[in-house]
Amino acid sequence: MRKINIKISFLFISMIMFLCLTSCIKDTYNMSMLSKKAHLSPTLDISAVKGDVSFSDVVKNNDTVIFDKDKLVILVFKKDSVVDLKLSDFSKGTILKTATIVPSSYDLNIGDILDHVTGEYRFLNPSIKFNYTNSFPDPIKISLNVTGTGKGKTVALNLAPFTLSKPTLPVQQEISASYVIDKNNSNLQDVISLPPETVNYSGSAVITSTVKDSQADNYALSSNHLTGSLEIDVPMDLTLNNLQITDTIDNFIKDNNNNDPLNPESFQLLRINITAKNGFPLGVGLKMSLYNSSTNSVKSTIDATGLLNPAPVDSNGKANGVGETSTSIEFTKDFLSNVNKADKIIFRFTLNATGNVTQEIKIYSDYRINFHAALVVKPDINLK
Repeated sequence: MRKINIKISFLFISMIMFLCLTSCIKDTYNMSMLSKKAHLSPTLDISAVKGDVSFSDVVKNNDTVIFDKDKLVILVFKKDSVVDLKLSDFSKGTILKTATIVPSSYDLNIGDILDHVTGEYRFLNPSIKFNYTNSFPDPIKISLNVTGTGKGKTVALNLAPFTLSKPTLPVQQEISASYVIDKNNSNLQDVISLPPETVNYSGSAVITSTVKDSQADNYALSSNHLTGSLEIDVPMDLTLNNLQITDTIDNFIKDNNNNDPLNPESFQLLRINITAKNGFPLGVGLKMSLYNSSTNSVKSTIDATGLLNPAPVDSNGKANGVGETSTSIEFTKDFLSNVNKADKIIFRFTLNATGNVTQEIKIYSDYRINFHAALVVKPDINLK
């Protein structure tokens, strides 16, 4: 669930219970004087979270995200019934018979994701498999017109016509095979790197008839059928520069009831100290902004530019080490004083690859991040 329902008071009570057990309060107070002292401001240092997480721990192998034999991450999109042609669908020409591949489109269902993404990125080795089953004994040439459309732009595949494999009669009545479309025979890199929200396709199939020398050939011709589907494979083998992912959620820190004994403005200090060993060849920065939707204004922003350093890579773009980081995210008094003036929080993550903008990187399912986060707080506690 994207929205996090955490109240500041619950966080504070949890911290106090934890500290009572572990004695992590840096400042000490004479408890017998509490009746005379109505204000406390202890500095609390809490070892909050630590972990070791791999890509495959978070994203499981499924129909859309697969891991190949080398554990390279690949995105897969499939479209069935792109072609479904019988002999009756072709024209009655003597030598050349033509059928139309009905124009259609395929929605990749990534429009909502792309609305949150900006920056430069290019997928280096995408492919499309035209998987087909063919029982026509004569050669069939396919002209496939494909375009990708996204963010107001359209890019054409520019694929030359190709000839399908045919069965060897009479011992083989049909054949199943694939024709691979990639950067070597088309403009696929540009289409996929657009990236497309929808893929539009149309085209034609042309049979070149030959003289039938046997009854077996003529028999097969009466039940000929051609079916075909598309499989788009996008390996996580890419270059990127200043890729930004932005999302806006409800302000889960805000005290909506104005009745918490401790509200965000009560903190003199709130800081998260992070140490991490990042096995991904991606550096991560974070900006967190308090946003007032009524006035369309950003009230305050926290900038954690160097949240994670990228891992180094070898000549093939695979990570061969870790990027180590020690950093802090400080929630300033300005930020905390504006928490209750904002109804939204904008998160902006910035990703950059190891090295320069042309550096190839590959994402594998066994990449992992080892991290430790500690919370340091100094609240103002008014007992009266």
